[in-house]
Amino acid sequence: MRAFLLSLLMWCLATPALASQSLPVDTGKVTASLVSSHDSVAPGQSFYIALRTELDDKWHTYWRNPGDSGEPVQINWTLPSGVSAGEINWPLPRTIPTGPIVNYGFEGAPLFPVKFTVDPSVESGSVITVVSDFYYLVCKDVCIPEQGRVSLPIAVGESVEDIGWKTEIDAALALSPKRGDIEGAIKKSGETLEMSFTGLPEGDFSQAYFFPYAQGILGHSNPQNVTRGADGLRLTTVPDYIWDEAVPDIFEGVLTYKQDGQLKGTKVSLAVGQSLEIGAAATPKVNANGVTLWTAIIGALIGGLILNLMPCVFPVISIKALSIAKSAHGERAKIKREAWLYTAGVIATFMLLVCFILGLKMGGAEIGWGFQLQSPKVVAALAVLLFVIGLNLLGAFEIGSGLQNTGAELTQKSGAAGSFFTGALAVIVATPCTAPMMAGAVGYALAAPAYVTLAVFMALAIGFALPFLLIAYVPGLLSKLPKPGPWMVRFKEVLAFPMFAAAIWLVWVLSLQAGEDGVLIALSAMLAVGLAIWCFKNKNLISKVIGGIAVLAAIVFPLTVTASGSASEIVSSKVNAEAWSAARVAELQAEGRPIFVDFTAAWCVTCKVNEKLVLNKADTQKLFNDTNTAFLIADWTNKDDVIAAELAKYGRAGVPLYLVYSNNSVSPAVLPQVLTYDVIKDAIAGE
Repeated sequence: MRAFLLSLLMWCLATPALASQSLPVDTGKVTASLVSSHDSVAPGQSFYIALRTELDDKWHTYWRNPGDSGEPVQINWTLPSGVSAGEINWPLPRTIPTGPIVNYGFEGAPLFPVKFTVDPSVESGSVITVVSDFYYLVCKDVCIPEQGRVSLPIAVGESVEDIGWKTEIDAALALSPKRGDIEGAIKKSGETLEMSFTGLPEGDFSQAYFFPYAQGILGHSNPQNVTRGADGLRLTTVPDYIWDEAVPDIFEGVLTYKQDGQLKGTKVSLAVGQSLEIGAAATPKVNANGVTLWTAIIGALIGGLILNLMPCVFPVISIKALSIAKSAHGERAKIKREAWLYTAGVIATFMLLVCFILGLKMGGAEIGWGFQLQSPKVVAALAVLLFVIGLNLLGAFEIGSGLQNTGAELTQKSGAAGSFFTGALAVIVATPCTAPMMAGAVGYALAAPAYVTLAVFMALAIGFALPFLLIAYVPGLLSKLPKPGPWMVRFKEVLAFPMFAAAIWLVWVLSLQAGEDGVLIALSAMLAVGLAIWCFKNKNLISKVIGGIAVLAAIVFPLTVTASGSASEIVSSKVNAEAWSAARVAELQAEGRPIFVDFTAAWCVTCKVNEKLVLNKADTQKLFNDTNTAFLIADWTNKDDVIAAELAKYGRAGVPLYLVYSNNSVSPAVLPQVLTYDVIKDAIAGE
């Protein structure tokens, strides 16, 4: 019995020396050890040993390409005779944003498996000892270089697996990227880097990402924009410094995507200077905002209905409502005809604007929805037109049916052209209100193929015109409208004042776009309108000539307005506000400060409401001060291609857009279009 117990004790003491896991080494922020797939191996056999690293919470180490900074995990082996080691099977990396930079690495307890082979000449019954000298840079708020040495003795004889560690190592190997059937190419064009891939497996590539093996190929901190075609995939991003030097024929890396809900990676070789045909862009199923084609169409239809209640469009559509009320108890065929003409004006104008935008985009221009109010000439002309309509509603003048039908006397008769142009005018003043209401759908539509864009905006146009079609075709609705009478004269006169209010608002917008000179020109055009009205009331020839000259001046004056750049007054009017730029964002992130970015415009009604009710309030300003949050304003009142491109990055075609960079993120949180104090507070806190 004593001999048996002594033998058992000696066996237990000897087991750790030949176990499949080494003694752990605590290097500070990481506990490292070697683990083996086998307790013992046979001569001529291959097996795996992995460096296992257990990192402290929220600390990370780095992949073979660490990204913008850092150093990769390094393992140096000391091996006995007859034993050889292969390369590290790297786990799939993830992006680790740190301030304005992005690194590639790991958290948790990553395994770094390496394949070992025992030569057949190694004697059975011997013990091989594998020694690892390892080094890694471990980072959180600070970076600490750590290193250590571990050894693992393994018996040579009968092959015996360690089920526990072999299962874990096999799982790590299964997730490690392998080469598949994907073909790749990479091409630099100016300041754009394009990577194309074909032969893709089944999977979700909506958030595909390419991790290059070498540094300097692409800007790690820049987003990789995904375009999925029928035959492949394209990623576009920003090139890095290596393109200024002699580049090789091939770049290697890993393309990641999702398959059955799990992150996968495939090793890919990219042919330099080439581009693969990925086929026509597939109908987008989901974009960054989770908008699909059908949700965009339905949302556009509902948004068009709601758009009739927006303050920027109400003064114009109220004219049409008055016209319908006048004829509600008259000939039904005439009512239907005018409703369809109004609808035709709405649809034609929407489609014209969309086709114009698509044409400019095909030419490489950066342009967004509501672009017409970025032109001081258009703003000045609209201000004068609304002023003229207001005077007409007050009964200040009556002119011929030709001009009546183009907008000046849209309320006097219900002619065909009058109905059509009322719809057209309503669309022109309504489009700036569209983007805030349905930013995701509009951004989705303008980023999608042309046929998708047309479908979404057709739904928006139908929704916008639908109320008047319903009134014309539902007898019950018409019967509930009051019969024509003296009240309509008073109501028509009341409608003049929303017109004047809209004209005043447009003049204010013009003051930010074109400065005091622009305001002077617009007011001079309005003065010319007043002079023309007075002159045409006189019958003599001189008065008519002067009146004609005044009309010509009222038309020409708005066309002479030019942007002065004074829209920056929006920034200067805010306490502690700065002008937005991508460079300024990077500087502030390097300082570790939270950032609130307000993409706005003077003609954006939703923007002004958010400013009045939330952003300009004392508690919000105090929040910014207490948290040292930088307040940046991207003013899109005038056309700005840089801001338009930035909006497009977030799937938006118009303002407002609100971004918050918390002090521990490189990618911002996108806030709702309708702001509250709590929404801003939680975003700054990173919640």
